[in-house]
Amino acid sequence: MRPLFILAAAGLLGACAQNGPVQLYAGSSQPDTQLVTLDVPPALEILHINGQPVPAANRMTGNQPRQLQLQPGEYRVSAYYKNIFDIDGGLSHEVVRSTSALFHIKGEAGERWTLGFAAPRSLEDAREQRFSFTGWAENTRTGERIAGEAEGGRSGMSGLLSGGPALAVNNAVEPLATQVPARSGATLPNDNATLTTLQHLWLMLDDEGRRSFLRWTQD
Repeated sequence: MRPLFILAAAGLLGACAQNGPVQLYAGSSQPDTQLVTLDVPPALEILHINGQPVPAANRMTGNQPRQLQLQPGEYRVSAYYKNIFDIDGGLSHEVVRSTSALFHIKGEAGERWTLGFAAPRSLEDAREQRFSFTGWAENTRTGERIAGEAEGGRSGMSGLLSGGPALAVNNAVEPLATQVPARSGATLPNDNATLTTLQHLWLMLDDEGRRSFLRWTQD
């Protein structure tokens, strides 16, 4: 029975770790020549793209980069580093999560971009870099690199912002140039889901963050 169980488990893992590109645009499938393909290393987790949580961007792909396909345009990708390090010869392990970095992409049709960063060489390196994580976005055709910037966002917020019951998500992301600007004086909907989301965010803030939030509400 054990060999059958192992084969079944391997099949399940294989089904979960899909290597095909992830469509992050609305409508029917389009050819690569009309899209921007973004390669995301397996050690990076996406918090949001253009301020929007995108759960599909973190789909399991084993140890292969994830391929995200977007409409041509400008994007701001917030991501953080996450990796597991063995300790004591594999007897135990430690998961290192960094704060987030913001990657800038200006992609034209048919281009391929990749998110890059200085990979930690050891557990000690990863610990040192986790509060100042940053990297770059690179156009693989031209070699152009756009430096990212450290955001300092908390990776722990990704669960709330990528599929929690209180917040609706959409895997179709519009380029920044085509997003509809918010109307002056626009307000959040007054419903239980919005209230629950704000309560969760409040609990995640430290004391200084709460004081800053209260000052902002009084402005």
